[in-house]
Amino acid sequence: MMKGKWLWVGAALLLVGVMLSACASAQRAPAPSSKRVGVEMAAMPASPAGNNLETNDAVPDVATRLVIRNAQMALVVDDPSQAVDAIADLAEKLGGFVVSANLQQRRGSDGIERTYGTIKVRVPAESFDQAVQAIKKMAVKVNRSDISGQDVTEEYVDLQARLKNLEAARDQLQRIMDQATTTEDVLRVYQQLTQVQGEIEQVKGRIKYLQSASAMSEISVTLAPSEAAKPFTIGGWQPVGVAKDALMMTLRTLRGLANVIIWLLLYFVPVIAALVVVFGLPGWWLWRWAHRRWIAKTRTPEAPRGKEN
Repeated sequence: MMKGKWLWVGAALLLVGVMLSACASAQRAPAPSSKRVGVEMAAMPASPAGNNLETNDAVPDVATRLVIRNAQMALVVDDPSQAVDAIADLAEKLGGFVVSANLQQRRGSDGIERTYGTIKVRVPAESFDQAVQAIKKMAVKVNRSDISGQDVTEEYVDLQARLKNLEAARDQLQRIMDQATTTEDVLRVYQQLTQVQGEIEQVKGRIKYLQSASAMSEISVTLAPSEAAKPFTIGGWQPVGVAKDALMMTLRTLRGLANVIIWLLLYFVPVIAALVVVFGLPGWWLWRWAHRRWIAKTRTPEAPRGKEN
């Protein structure tokens, strides 16, 4: 019984140590973001041989920094469907793949339906700049090109250290469970072992994501037809522009009329009604009273008629 108690105490202390180590590792990993979009992978200086950092034993040597780079672009092209196929072929030639692609029909202001497209691809990080430049060359006009980068090297290093600590704790808990003599002790250690194993899987999943996201950059492209960007003209006359101007003027006029009606209903009518109640009614009653007094004073009394004989 005493042996089982000590096994339980040892397992609890081990779990507390692992949780404290995980919290300290999480605090050291703020996952900083950077805007260094001109450099894909920056060299990271190697640690000196005599350095006794905690992560030296847990983390393999990282020769380059892990930078997640993404791009979002909006292009005007002659044919969006052909541009989607061209971007997909480019990604495959560079060793990447298509995440999603979509073509849809939209009706423009001139009543003509045109094809618009969107495509999202992933390409190797070392080919990111080449892919972005090649996609821009397909465009008649580049409306938007946003490139972002996030340095996740520090988070990756801390996750590796946390993974090693969790795996050591898992092995120790396994040994403690093997030495347990009662069912109660086995169940208690098994619960802690299951919790540690779950954290190991989460850390491994995050590490795998950082590795894949930094190795394969994502490029999202929105494609619009060049015909939609050109104004509709007839001999230099742009009826669409004139119609837009007339519509805007109509909307402005209606808005002005609506403002006048709102002011009349919500301001002038209540104010006039209040003035009538406060000043109009008393003035009208005063005028009636004064008018009656004046009539009474100015009226000539009739002479009494004599009695007939």
